[in-house]
Amino acid sequence: MSNILLCAPMLDNQSGTYIYNSLVQMGHRVATFDWRLTAEQLGADKIDTNFINAHKELKPDLTIICKGLGISGEAVKEVKSFHKNPITCWIFDVTIGGTMVAETKSYVDFIKEVDTFYTIDNDALEDLKKLGVNAKWLTEGCYIPDHDEAVFNSFQGKKYGADIVFLGSVGSIHKNREKFLKRIHDEGFDFKIYGNVFYQPNEEPDWIIEHHTGFEAINNYHSIISQASKIVIGLDGWTDRSKAWSARLYRTLCPGGFYLTTHTKDIEKYFKSGETLDTFKDEDEMVEKILYWLNNDEKRQKVAKAGQKLVKVEYTFKKRLQEIIDDNK
Repeated sequence: MSNILLCAPMLDNQSGTYIYNSLVQMGHRVATFDWRLTAEQLGADKIDTNFINAHKELKPDLTIICKGLGISGEAVKEVKSFHKNPITCWIFDVTIGGTMVAETKSYVDFIKEVDTFYTIDNDALEDLKKLGVNAKWLTEGCYIPDHDEAVFNSFQGKKYGADIVFLGSVGSIHKNREKFLKRIHDEGFDFKIYGNVFYQPNEEPDWIIEHHTGFEAINNYHSIISQASKIVIGLDGWTDRSKAWSARLYRTLCPGGFYLTTHTKDIEKYFKSGETLDTFKDEDEMVEKILYWLNNDEKRQKVAKAGQKLVKVEYTFKKRLQEIIDDNK
């Protein structure tokens, strides 16, 4: 058993919650520091102070930081001046040129100071190592029970399910998703969208309004929707980055949902198309695959079951976290 400090956003739909629960399941004592909540309630200038004080008070055997936006390299340096146990960071976004797509040089200064930096973007490793970062690839996973099969009645199945669902954000920060979702709308499929909407006031397209449920699918609702629907669409924006697929993959397959997603680099090395999920490379192929799978219920359900078996054994947060713990003994 270890004393672990988890520095992560702890909202229901954040991976921090699943990591916390997984560590507890594994028998560890876990304290949390929500750096995002600290910034919202006390101001961003308080993040470093509270990060440093948490280490003085708790003296953790291991620190796991998720993303860590707002924690400075100087704060990590100060902690390491009096605290010798490992400090790690795990980010769930791609990194290009050594930094997150949406972030700045200050983030690079921060990750240079941690003992191990884990990223889901395998293509970033060479650039990160050139910057002096001890970087490793580490994908996310599923958390059982939240991502396991959910129990629901026929009314809930009709309410939440559809032939096709998309469980993710839409809008100005995800423009690449619009053309695929618009094509699904134009083809006239039974279709629902779950997730946050990021548009300027009165700029949300009518077709988005038509399909958007006004509901964000988190925790077991993600499982209910995945089970109750025939196809869950995945629209990763990082198709040219190696092994950088979304955690939506795990959260769909774990309860037994069928996942049809954009083809990302190297995905077939881990998930066989047509066997544990399926992929498409453009809009036309997406429509062809949708029509095929909607008309092959038995085969679709067989693929979904195979995908479920795979992720529940090989892709859990518990297995990922054990890798971090083993790396930092």
